[in-house]
Amino acid sequence: MLIIGESINGTIPRVGEAIREKNEGFLRELARRQFECGAQMLDINGGTGGGDEVSDLPWLIELVQQEVPIPLMIDSAFPAALASALAVYRHAELPILNSISGEEEKWRKLLPVVSQKNCKIVVLCMDDQGIPKTVEGRTAIASRLFDRLMTAGIPEDHIYFDPLLLAVSVETDAGLVTLETVRALRNKFPGSHIICGASNVSMGLPGRKLLNRTFLAMAIFAGLDTLFIDVRDQALFSTIYAGSVLVNEDSYCMGYLKAYRAGKLLI
Repeated sequence: MLIIGESINGTIPRVGEAIREKNEGFLRELARRQFECGAQMLDINGGTGGGDEVSDLPWLIELVQQEVPIPLMIDSAFPAALASALAVYRHAELPILNSISGEEEKWRKLLPVVSQKNCKIVVLCMDDQGIPKTVEGRTAIASRLFDRLMTAGIPEDHIYFDPLLLAVSVETDAGLVTLETVRALRNKFPGSHIICGASNVSMGLPGRKLLNRTFLAMAIFAGLDTLFIDVRDQALFSTIYAGSVLVNEDSYCMGYLKAYRAGKLLI
């Protein structure tokens, strides 16, 4: 199970302000804090709405690499920004690019970047018609894109399917559809990975952390193996430790016991 810290994202107001102001101290601390909390990879999104991602994203990548020794997920919709960020990426482990989809214009622009740089890739289960409302619609898109990626020479285990979790406050069956999509993707593509932003499920509702960690436990059981979360949430991380034990992903409960002895579990 891969745990990715989600918090260095320019769409978060305080983070976006720090990127625009080049507040290195704030951003270094945010990277270091996520690493200390247990993140195995960090997502880096330099989009601020008013900045220049082509220059901001590589600057941010360089800064974070100086602070923490873990690989990165490079998050942008702009091929030029991804290319500039990849030019300064130094970790021995391949980065994950976030993301590509069945949207043809996006596909044409981003596939060459993925192929040339030998990157891992997040694949969104959507196309030019949007996000399907059904499990069958999302898995059909995943199948088409999987075949195209295979043709392009992308290895199975470099693919991270995102079933696209929506807010249950807007789509009341969003959680159930996503859970069933996770299970379907796990059965259909056992050699690939499944990633999901758990916090999407609770947008617009009170008690968001409760909903997030409850959904996450269900998703781990359904087959989610790449967790895109706020690693600073101790209760959420405790759920991951417990969930890993219960789906037999933690040999002899060693990770759980180590976390318990270190006082990392909220019980």
